[in-house]
Amino acid sequence: MLNVHQLLQHLDTLTPSKKVLIAFSGGLDSSVLLHALVQANQVSKSLQLRAIYIDHGLQAIASQWSIHCHQFCQTLTVDCETIALGLKVQQGQSLEAVAREARYQAFATVLQRGEVLLTAHHQDDQAETLLIQLFRGAGVNGLAAMPAVTNFAKGQQIRPLLNTPRQALLEYAQHHNLAFIEDPSNQDQAFDRNYFRHQIVPRLKQRWPSMNQVLSRVAHHQAEAKYLLEEYLVSDLLTVQGEVENTLSIDQLKCYSLPRCKAIIRYFLAQQGFLAPSEKKLQHIISDVLNAKQEAIPKVHWQGVEVRRYQGDLYALSPLSQHNAQHVITWDGQHNLWLPSLNRVLKPEQLDDITPLRLKSNHKMEIRFRQGGEKIYQEHRHCHCSLKHYFQEVKIPPWERSRIPLLYIDGRLVKVMI
Repeated sequence: MLNVHQLLQHLDTLTPSKKVLIAFSGGLDSSVLLHALVQANQVSKSLQLRAIYIDHGLQAIASQWSIHCHQFCQTLTVDCETIALGLKVQQGQSLEAVAREARYQAFATVLQRGEVLLTAHHQDDQAETLLIQLFRGAGVNGLAAMPAVTNFAKGQQIRPLLNTPRQALLEYAQHHNLAFIEDPSNQDQAFDRNYFRHQIVPRLKQRWPSMNQVLSRVAHHQAEAKYLLEEYLVSDLLTVQGEVENTLSIDQLKCYSLPRCKAIIRYFLAQQGFLAPSEKKLQHIISDVLNAKQEAIPKVHWQGVEVRRYQGDLYALSPLSQHNAQHVITWDGQHNLWLPSLNRVLKPEQLDDITPLRLKSNHKMEIRFRQGGEKIYQEHRHCHCSLKHYFQEVKIPPWERSRIPLLYIDGRLVKVMI
C-alpha cells in the first residue's frame, strides 16, 4: 500500500517547489494522490495544495463528476477549480489526442509561476505507454515513455507515482474508504490504451507477473539513453548552424553519418517546438531536401511544420498563413499598422531613417507587396538594384518574398520593411 511519508520524501527529491497544482479527475489515481499528499502535509505543513478538474464536455455526466470533485476536495480543505472546455472533435481527429492537448493547454493557463503540476500516472500507466510506443515503431524518445519530471508552462510537471503499481493505489483507496469516479470510457477498447489494458497486459502478466516493473525499468534505461544522446546532440547542433539564425547547414549535416544526421534533425525540430517527423517524412527530408539540387526549393511538411531549404540552409517553420500579395494598404505613418494576414505590426519608428521631406502629409504613403520586376535605390551603391537581387543578398527565402511589406511614397518604392 502507498506510504504517504515516502511519497512526500520522493516528491522532495523531484522538485524543491512547495506550490502544487494537482490534476484531479476524481478517478482512483488522482484521488489517492490528492488524499495521500493531504495526509502527509498534516505533519509537515510544507505544501500549498490546490486541485483542478477539467470538464472536456464529451460526456453528459461530467457535470456530476465536477460536483463530486469539489465535494471530495472540500472534505480535505483543498481549493478546487473546474475548467469546462466544451470540446468538439472533428471527423478524422483522435479524440484522445484532442482531449489531451486541450487539457494540457488548460493546465498551462492556470499554472502559476514556480508552481508544479502533479499528475497521477503510475507504474501500470508507464508500462502501457511503453507498449503503445513500441507498437507505433517509436525510437528512443518514445520508448523513454513518461519522465518523472519535465518542464511545463511556467513550472514543471511531476509524476511522483511512476514507480507505484496501481494495485497499491487501490489498496490505499480501500483502506481509507475513498469514493472515486469510474469513467465508463475506460472500458472502450476502441482506444489503444484500453485495448492494451484489458486484452494484452493481463495475458502478458500471466506469463511474466513482474512485467510492469520490468517495462518500467526499460523505460528508465531508454530515458537515460535519451539524456545521453541529447548531450551529444547539443554539441552537434552548434557545429551545424546555418548562416541564417535557426537554420542548419546542409553541407555540415552531410558530413555526418545518416543515423547521426537524422538524430540532429529530430533534435533541431524538437528544439523549435515542432512535432517529430515520422520515419518516412524524415527520409524525405534526407532525400528530397538535403540532397536536392542547389537551386531547388523543396518542401516536406506534416502537421504544423514545413521543412525547406534555401542557399545551403535547412529551415523549419510553421505553415504560412493565407496572404493576398495584391493588397495595397494606405498608411499615414503616424500610427501602428496591423497586417493580420502576416500577424505583424508596422510601427512609425521604422520610418526614422526616411527623409522627413518624404513623410509630409501631402505625400501618398502605401504598403504594397512584391509583384516582380521592382527596383530599389541603394544609398551605399548610389544606384538602383532589382528587388530580387536585394532579397538574395539579405538571404530572404523565396517563400517569404511576397510577404515582405514594401513602403511606397507617391508610387515609388523607398523601403523594404524587413
